[in-house]
Amino acid sequence: MDAAHAAAALDVGAGSGVVASAMAACPVVVAVDPSLEMLRVARENGIVRVVAGGLPDLPFANASFDRVTAGFVLSHVADYHGALREMGRILRSGGKLGVTCWSKLDNEYREYWDGLVDKVVDRDSLRAATARWVPWEDWLADRGRLRETVHEAGLHEVTVEEIEYPVHTTIADFLTIREASGTARFLRTVLDPEDWERFCATARAEFQSHFRDPVEYTRRALIAIGTR
Repeated sequence: MDAAHAAAALDVGAGSGVVASAMAACPVVVAVDPSLEMLRVARENGIVRVVAGGLPDLPFANASFDRVTAGFVLSHVADYHGALREMGRILRSGGKLGVTCWSKLDNEYREYWDGLVDKVVDRDSLRAATARWVPWEDWLADRGRLRETVHEAGLHEVTVEEIEYPVHTTIADFLTIREASGTARFLRTVLDPEDWERFCATARAEFQSHFRDPVEYTRRALIAIGTR
């Protein structure tokens, strides 16, 4: 993103400020997020300028920034085409937009956990719920589709790079992550507290029986960059 040669940068859906922090070479870095709690965390992590707001309508004038980033945001919005156009609106001519999406995920640990989920909840209901919170995750996991989508938003010189991130963790930590996932949040809406605790205990026992520490697999992220 060449932050050092930009005058002002915006990170959309900034969360805890990880991406905004990576733009620190830019003199002015702004983090925007709809969650006040996440903005507090971003400030604790050194992001001085934070704004409450989000897509589809960003609270900034046209051509306000030289760089705009959105880390793992597009898959969550109802209209990703509109989201990209909105981010392009606040981008100055010659500025760069950078977005990331997860590539396809398949590993034996995730598949095994999903199999345990299927035993306690209706798969169609879960699929419908997933479509509400990450409607475009599978669609944008395709490298060609992501490139085409960014280009259609009026950006040119679009590049898409796939980066591999090796994951090395314990079974306990892997399950802690899964228990905080969107799927787990859905489970907690359909299971009573006792059944949820029983499911977690069963998952821990099953994983300890079938796998051995450490848990090792690869996650892949797509990084798309386009110029206004």
